[in-house]
Parts: sequence; C-alpha cells; structure tokens
Amino acid sequence: MTMNQNNNPKEMWKAILGKIELEVSPMIYKTIISRTKGVNIENDTLEIFCEDNFVKKNLEIKYAKIVKEAVKNVGGEKLKVKFTVSNEKSEKGKENLNGLGPLFSQQKSLETLHEEKRIRSNLNPKFTFKNFVLGKNNNLAYAIASAVSEKPGELYNPVFVYSKVGLGKTHLIQAVGNKIIETKPGMRVVYTTGEAFTNELIETIQSGKGKGKYTANQFREKFRKADVLLIDDVQFIIGRESTQEEFFHTFNALYMAGKQIVITSDRPPKDFTSLEDRITSRFSSGIVADIQPPDVETRIAILRSKRDADNENIPDDVLNFIAEKVDSNIRELEGAYLQVITYAKATGTELTVENASKALGATVKEKVVKNVNINEILKAVCIYYSVKMQDIKGKRRNKELVIPRQVAMYLMKEMTDMPFTSIGEFLGGRDHTTVMYGVDKIQEEIAETGKITQDVVNVKQIIFNS
Repeated sequence: MTMNQNNNPKEMWKAILGKIELEVSPMIYKTIISRTKGVNIENDTLEIFCEDNFVKKNLEIKYAKIVKEAVKNVGGEKLKVKFTVSNEKSEKGKENLNGLGPLFSQQKSLETLHEEKRIRSNLNPKFTFKNFVLGKNNNLAYAIASAVSEKPGELYNPVFVYSKVGLGKTHLIQAVGNKIIETKPGMRVVYTTGEAFTNELIETIQSGKGKGKYTANQFREKFRKADVLLIDDVQFIIGRESTQEEFFHTFNALYMAGKQIVITSDRPPKDFTSLEDRITSRFSSGIVADIQPPDVETRIAILRSKRDADNENIPDDVLNFIAEKVDSNIRELEGAYLQVITYAKATGTELTVENASKALGATVKEKVVKNVNINEILKAVCIYYSVKMQDIKGKRRNKELVIPRQVAMYLMKEMTDMPFTSIGEFLGGRDHTTVMYGVDKIQEEIAETGKITQDVVNVKQIIFNS
C-alpha cells in the first residue's frame, strides 16, 4: 500500500498500526498505541488523533523510530505524520447534554457535579493525568493506571503500585479516580489511605460501645458498595489484626463483584513479611508496577512543568542546576524549586545558578557529607527549635514539639540508611507507622506550602557546621 493507492486516513493508519504492533509488546500496544485514529491526509501529512497527551508524547518521543519506519513502509518516503490530541470526547459530551434538563445544560453545572463527586470520593482535583510528568521511571505504572481509568474492572485487577515516598504514587492513584469521575459519572469512586481505613474501623469498633460515630453496616457499605476502590499507602494496615481482617473481606467482596481495586504502597507485596499470606497473595494476583526515582531529564521536565503552571520566569539553566543537585524524590525537588524562588524574592536578587546555589545551601552540601548519624541530627533539631532531647523522645504531643519531632524523623530518614522501625525505637519507642506519617507530613509541607523548607535547611546547616 502507498499513499497514492489509498488516501483513506483510517485505513492508512490501520495498516501502519499493523506494522507497529509487530515491534512493541501487547500491553504497550493495547494501552498506548491503539488509542489513536487516522483522521485526515493533506499535503503528504497523515493527521492522527490521540486520546490524551500521554499517548501523543509516547508516539512522538519514545516510539518515534518505530512509528517512522512503519510509516515509511506503508506510505512511502514522502508521507509524514502529525499527532494531535483529540477533543472528540469533550464535543461528544456536550452533544449528549442536550435534552437532559437545565441541570445538565451548562458546562458549569457539569463541572460542579464533578467537584461534588470528588469531595464525596475524597479526591484532590489537582491530581490528573494531564499534569503527571511522564518519564522512564514511571512509564509502565502510568500506562496501567491510564488503561484502568478507561475500562475499570475490565483490564487489570487489582493494580498494585509501589515506590519510595515522594515519587508520585498518590498523584497517579488519584488521577485514576478523577478521570473516572469525569468520564464515567455513574460509577462510585472511593479513595482512602491505609491509615484512614484503620481510623474509620476504630470508630466503628467504638460505636459498638456507644462512643463512635460509625456503625459496622455504615462502614462496610461505604467501601463495599464502591465501583472503584483506591487505597493509598496500604502498608499502614500492617500489624493491625482487626484492620487486616476487615480489609481482606472488603477486598474479596469487591474483587468477586468485578469492581476495580487500585492499591499503592512503599514496598512490593513480597516484602510484606508481617502481613497475612492470604492478603499478600491477593495483592500479587493482579498486576504489580513500580515507580523509580526520576532521571535528570524527567526531573528537568517536572520543574519546567511546574514553572509553566506557576507562571514563574525561571531560566532553564537554573532549573537544570536544581534537577542535577536534587535527585532523591519529586517532593524534595519541588521543595528545592520553591526554596530558590523564595530566596530570590526575599533577597531581591536575580534567579541565577549562583544564587540558586546559595539558596539551596546545605541541600547541595549534603551530597558530599558522609557519616551523619541520628544523634547529630537530633542534637541539631533541638538546638534550632530550642527544645530538649528528652521532650522530643517523650510522649507529649504539644504543638511546639510535634514539628521538631517530625523534622527529626524526616532528616533521619533522608540523611541516613536507618529503617523506619529503628528511627521509631530511637525516638522513644515509637511505632514505624508513626515515623512514616511524620516523614510524609514534612515532605508534603515542603512540596505543597514550602513553610517548613527553610527550617529544614537551617537544621542541615547546623549539622554540617558542627
């Protein structure tokens, strides 16, 4: 087939897809390549509509060589392809609103309905597939999540995504929920965390004693009537016998009913040594994918995306510098980005590489410092916040102690190789889940508000100067 022999864009692209299918895995073809359609041929250019930007970027970048060769084989040397994101779904959605009454007649009303569903589902609207930066580190997890959001309960079930903290698990799992709410309004989506699930179960148990606000039926109805259940940080149920039991039955009820289940954790199922085998086997029965720390190219892309979203005027060389210096996780990367901006605004200086280096200070120095121990970290925290070590290790939860204690947890995890359990033991015999929560809390503050960023930098400076 050549372009002169067949100018039907659908048939032309179908023939090209046949060539591409031979060069990629079945899963990649199904979740990425097939989500396209030939729509027009003009001036030796074949226009291809893609369902979303994720598909478009993959075809333009990752699979460009394969696509180019397939196009050449089918359409000849002169044929070129142009990928665009299709707006067919949005247009179709608008058409379908006709005749449904005044509530559905305006786009604003539809958006309001989506927002109400998000609130009920406990989802954050900022976590979408559109603003998730794709890279080698998360390509598979993204493809699976995207496919699941298109056909919940049909393709992969359950889905288990794991990674270290701050790499985008929460963003991805909530993106699934947000996409389903927008495209499948009849489905009931429930998002929760392992910790929240546990706390609600405790409330349920207390209700039997006349102290709680949940009944057993209300609790089970909330989770077992979901069409899509999203559980973030499922590791928090470990070691809690009653929670594990309830989770097992909830999982089974939904799975047997063909409902979609998506789970995230900080470790793969095989590492849940203290979790019941029957639950671990359920986690592994579907598809398991990990998210690795982003490479420097992806980190640069993340920072550029954030710059564009924030409408900040930051030179590329400054973003490149930040990306090279901060390679641990996305939360810290965004925290460093905010730190540089805050420094420039506070000092009235230009956003240059030199000033970015000054702003990051100890964050950059940390890369060459060796043998920092937890005693040094705790001492520095106590000096900076003017608190006593015994108080940090103590049981009191005074407001003036909570932040210093969590900063200590965060720095101990970031700057040493100590596991959560050992950090918890050092800090007064605390449970590892408490330490994990403290670390996550500081990471969230750094990424979302930046309020704690300077405190963390100052504590590091005390450590490095001691």
